[in-house]
Amino acid sequence: MTRVAEAPDRHEQRRRAELAGVAARLREVGIEPAFGPLTPTYDFYGRVPANLTGLVVGEPHNTGRMQVTVVAARRLVPPGEGGLSADGHMWTRDVDIEHDLAASDDVVFEVTLLDGFGDAPGTESVWAPRQLVRDEEAVVDAVRLWHGYRDMLRATPPKPAPERRRAMRARTAAARRTAAAAPRVRRPAAGEVPAALAEHLAGLDDARLAFNFPRDRSGKYVRSAVVALAGDGSVLSRRAPWLAVRADGDALAVGVEGLIGANQDHRWDRLPWLWSATHADAPAAVRWQLPDAGSARPVVSLLDRHAPAEALARCGVELDEELTALLSGYPITYGFARHTETWVKRLFEQLQRCAPWRLAAAYEVHQDERRAVRRPTGEPIALFGLKGMNQQSKPMVGLDLRDGTARLSMIWSASNVRLPQALWQCPADLEAELF
Repeated sequence: MTRVAEAPDRHEQRRRAELAGVAARLREVGIEPAFGPLTPTYDFYGRVPANLTGLVVGEPHNTGRMQVTVVAARRLVPPGEGGLSADGHMWTRDVDIEHDLAASDDVVFEVTLLDGFGDAPGTESVWAPRQLVRDEEAVVDAVRLWHGYRDMLRATPPKPAPERRRAMRARTAAARRTAAAAPRVRRPAAGEVPAALAEHLAGLDDARLAFNFPRDRSGKYVRSAVVALAGDGSVLSRRAPWLAVRADGDALAVGVEGLIGANQDHRWDRLPWLWSATHADAPAAVRWQLPDAGSARPVVSLLDRHAPAEALARCGVELDEELTALLSGYPITYGFARHTETWVKRLFEQLQRCAPWRLAAAYEVHQDERRAVRRPTGEPIALFGLKGMNQQSKPMVGLDLRDGTARLSMIWSASNVRLPQALWQCPADLEAELF
């Protein structure tokens, strides 16, 4: 079936004339616009025709494009009324927008940002809220602010403090050894533990548990941490009884809790040598995925110097474009630029704890768990969130494996499923040997 071509913009000449002043002003400040067909978009006001023409400006680093055209806008309600309500639940149209211009129409400029869209226009309409502007200077200001945003809104990556980082690691290692030498662990009564978990409780090694329990920068137990040691064999995505541990001051309290295993940051059922006496003889190759502690030193040193990109590359781990930009302090798009400082800080903070050489093996563990319950495999699994956004779908750092190569990418997810930290972070006993 032959596709019928779209009719040309019959107001093209008028749009050229109306936009000539904007184009000239942009060239004066070193921004070169191009007049031509615009990418179809839509927003609360409706859809933009597929044959519309106007000015197109590309961002220097190919992270988006801005489109400017002229339209007729007729106000429907008094100024200050209409638009999106304060709670974001109601929308009242404040103007009618007409792209088919009458000779008598007074026109206004319609400015649309296609954030993260790139150079090539697509064939389908994309969501892109428009802004209506009455004078040329306001249009030029909007384009100028966006055109140079990557450098203007760049965040400063945290300064490396390797000596401080090494001192913190040494302090934590000392606290772990002290706790393991005289562990304070409260266990539940035998009758409080289901039969499916009783064997795990019987094999609990208090010293190992005290040594490996998550700790904060001061070396103390993380008060908010819940460590899921072993489940009753139920599906990880369902709530079920787990043998779990929480901190209570300088002591640890073991109990049975109803947890969703797949959602736990600290799930140790796949790493029993962290807490069980029956796996005390697990070799370094199993515990660390390395032959000895010295093999980790060059990578850990890079992480301590805030050089995560180099550390990841040394271990053959790839980064996507968005995480690469954030590690250099650059915003990923104009619309998310206000989050850059938060995301950069969070990314450096979490990657300092990473053991990049373990990522491929960690992903395989996750895939094994997916296959065991006949769930789809091959998709990224979240390691940690980047914070700063109060919405259902949140930005996260995800891990996947492509042709045997581990890859970190920025993903958006509303799921609470996580890859347990003990699978991908630097093991506590390895840090203790290093520091």
